[in-house]
Amino acid sequence: MIEALKNNIITKELNKLDLVNGISGTAIVNRNGLIIISRLPRHIDNRKFGAMAATMFEAMETAVTTFRDNVVNLTVEFDEEQLIIYAINKELIFITLFELNIDLGIILIEIEELIKFIQKYLEVE
Repeated sequence: MIEALKNNIITKELNKLDLVNGISGTAIVNRNGLIIISRLPRHIDNRKFGAMAATMFEAMETAVTTFRDNVVNLTVEFDEEQLIIYAINKELIFITLFELNIDLGIILIEIEELIKFIQKYLEVE
């Protein structure tokens, strides 16, 4: 899991996403749905949202086992927002909540760079 020092460094990297237009919240969640780091809006119940995202991602991974390939991300569109869930590693997922009608190009680039940073940082233990 993420120790306190690593948590602080990863949180600083997450702060950079605040500068990206359209992102309304982020979280790092373990595969069981437990929130590790949350930067989600106040109107969202962190525990329920983390559990929902982990359940959806795990269900998608199970559903696509016949393709013999890994799920890279899962995108869900709600009435007013979108959600992208990325796998960080076998234990953690990354959740990004953003505005519905936003250009995904820059957001996806920023998220993928952040995921790579977290993956490399967690490898160095």
